[in-house]
Amino acid sequence: MVNHIAVPQAKYELLTDTRQPRWRTQVVCLALTFLIVGFLFILRGWFGILSILKAPKVDRFAEAQTDNAASAAWLRRARMYAESAKENQNADRNTSVSATEQYHRNTTGQVIVCYYTIPGNLNTSWELSPSHIDPHLCTHIIVGFASVVNCTLDIGDNGWIYERVVALKNREPRLKVMISAGGNTELHDGFSEMVKNHANRKRFIQSVLNVIKTFHLDGFDVDWEFPAWLGADEREKIHFAQLLQELRKEFDHSGQNLILTVAVAAPQAIVDQSYSVPEMAEHVDFINLMSYDYHFYVWYFPVTDLNAPLFPRSTETGYLSTLNVNFSAQYWIAKGMPREKIVVGIPAYGHSYMLDNPLNHNLQAPASGIGKLGDQGFVRYSTTCQFIKSGAGSVFNKESRVPYAFKGREWISYDNEESVYYKSEWIRTNGFKGAMILSLNVDDWNGTCYGANETFPLTRIVTKVLFKDSDK
Repeated sequence: MVNHIAVPQAKYELLTDTRQPRWRTQVVCLALTFLIVGFLFILRGWFGILSILKAPKVDRFAEAQTDNAASAAWLRRARMYAESAKENQNADRNTSVSATEQYHRNTTGQVIVCYYTIPGNLNTSWELSPSHIDPHLCTHIIVGFASVVNCTLDIGDNGWIYERVVALKNREPRLKVMISAGGNTELHDGFSEMVKNHANRKRFIQSVLNVIKTFHLDGFDVDWEFPAWLGADEREKIHFAQLLQELRKEFDHSGQNLILTVAVAAPQAIVDQSYSVPEMAEHVDFINLMSYDYHFYVWYFPVTDLNAPLFPRSTETGYLSTLNVNFSAQYWIAKGMPREKIVVGIPAYGHSYMLDNPLNHNLQAPASGIGKLGDQGFVRYSTTCQFIKSGAGSVFNKESRVPYAFKGREWISYDNEESVYYKSEWIRTNGFKGAMILSLNVDDWNGTCYGANETFPLTRIVTKVLFKDSDK
């Protein structure tokens, strides 16, 4: 008789389970994984779309506020600078240029170029009128911005403003007053259409000469931001050089000793794409280097950083190490522009950010948008002064030689008297043509910071440094 040993059914079922194929389980796990990853990807994309939709005051400001040419142009430039950094931060570019800080050269003939942007409404005390400009601070005042419409220079209804700025020469006969074409012009492709052929350019140049003669101006500044950039026709780079050559020829034939200048980009990527530098150098009296807006809040790089650092920080590498005044100026020299024709830009405004965490207010701190102060992320110096007076902390970065301020969730990168002094000394000792201020309108022209006797404090520092050993 055989004894049968009973095997518990549960153990038998468990044993048979483990021997069955596992492909069904694997398929289920894989499907779940794809579902989760897909959901996260869709969620991330949705938040990205919401970020764009929630930021009309930044991305669509140029379209929504085209009546304010200065704000539209400044915002558009800041966005294009940010795009250049986004596209090139991982690019294999040569980021080494000669960057000596002590050059020592004869500084006679240096200039201080001051942009005066035509206000949107001169009926308010907040706007700088021509009568409040100190004509002794600048060697050149460039009034902007005229537009390029139907291949002609269009000043709109602003003729009387040009007349009042030119009248400042009665108080300072050595002052030069120029007109700038640009501002919100690029929104309507005025330059692109005008430079396409010789006939269009000839028509435009004649209109420039007519405006200069009518208002007794001393020259013309071209502020095209930017030829052949971001998908534009690559031939614009050549056409732009042709425009400058033809302008110079007609200016010389006029017998009026007219000045020709160009407002140019600072980021390396835009310089390479937009300009034939040796040809430009041959025809212009000098360039106005727009060495600011190196960092501005953008949703795809949401951290605080400096508007116009003089030098890079030791932690910045690669393309990021090129986003500073020193590199830009030296790069223009390396590309073929004589240092004696480079006027280095200094902003009288700052950039605001909204901090994610008010306790983290250092450089590269996470930010959720532009700050509440200022206009679309641009903050006048007088507003920054009041911000600091209200108890905001201020830090001067010794490497970059510019400050930033913070209070609560508000964070502002700006230039003050100390940083402007450093920049002016650097311009002087390196033998550049001079300094450019953008703009008189956003300097503390009405004495908010230090009282009525201390107007235009940033511009005044530049004047004191550049002309401390000579009579302007």
